[in-house]
Amino acid sequence: MPSIDDQRKFWNWHWQNWESRKVLNDWTERRAKEILAIIQTLHLPDPRMLDFGCGRGWFTERLADFGEAHGIDLSPEGIAAAKLRRPDIHYLAGNAYDADLPKAYFDIVVSQEVIAHVEDQQRYVDRAAQLLKPGGYFIVTTGNKYIIDRLGDVGWNKQPPEHIRHELTRQQLKLMLLPSFRVINAFTIIPHGSRGILRITNSYKLNRILAQVIPDETLSRLKEKLGLGWQMIFVAQKKS
Repeated sequence: MPSIDDQRKFWNWHWQNWESRKVLNDWTERRAKEILAIIQTLHLPDPRMLDFGCGRGWFTERLADFGEAHGIDLSPEGIAAAKLRRPDIHYLAGNAYDADLPKAYFDIVVSQEVIAHVEDQQRYVDRAAQLLKPGGYFIVTTGNKYIIDRLGDVGWNKQPPEHIRHELTRQQLKLMLLPSFRVINAFTIIPHGSRGILRITNSYKLNRILAQVIPDETLSRLKEKLGLGWQMIFVAQKKS
């Protein structure tokens, strides 16, 4: 397991090079849109929100449109860039497990694509629960292991030793949440993959035929409801 210092070096490199690596793309925007739609449905007046692994703060800035926004990330490089762009937002560089964050303070904690990259996933979930008020909401997104295992050769499995990557199944993530949370919604987005059953469901020829009777968007939504999306999104409420 890489040390915290090694992980920090990796994430500094990651956020230093994020623009050239096209971190923001159509898939990222789709995920962001889904999270913001969820927050709107909660109807919380001026909520206190934490972007739990915020990187350079691109999403924290969007949270700020809804209320009091905070962001934390292991990378000082990422946080420095975030502060430079939006000094009015509360940013902190530090280890999520023991950083100086107020307990039982936040109405919403958002974790985008972070839980698969920490050394102790249950502790990470428990820490989110510690920071949330009773009844507060934890919105978690991460890769869907079922789909990732069936992506085919996309070059994503080659990782430097400083990078932790432990993808989760829907059941594994649900079990991590259950001690402190009540899962109120869980779904997938972005159908993807080309191995096993996905070779059929995502077949270009088959989907071209189906498109004659079923709109592409409807077909994609059906796949997402069946759990065939590349990204999982869980909405959980902290138990009182």
